[in-house]
Amino acid sequence: MATSASPGRLAQLAQLQCKIFQNVYNPSGARTGNKILRQRLLGPSMTAYNPEKLVHFRDIKALYPDLGLVDIDEKARLDEIARRKRRGKGAPKKGQGKRASNKRK
Repeated sequence: MATSASPGRLAQLAQLQCKIFQNVYNPSGARTGNKILRQRLLGPSMTAYNPEKLVHFRDIKALYPDLGLVDIDEKARLDEIARRKRRGKGAPKKGQGKRASNKRK
């Protein structure tokens, strides 16, 4: 004796099932946005993504200007730039590059 359940009884069963498993009962299938609301929040993982701030030499030099600290790497870079300019291999002045010389013709 197999009896089929009435549609009202199946709806009650679905409602109870949603209550037990903590789902949203939505018999009409309307768009509710619950899929988005169930997702993990991005805030904590996004803030943890970036590493801690590093302390740079220029920060220490700015904190203690009276010590007269010299950044050896920066000094070497500036010396290299000056040496290249003396040889004529430095970067052109602003507006004097290859593209600017083509526009004048």
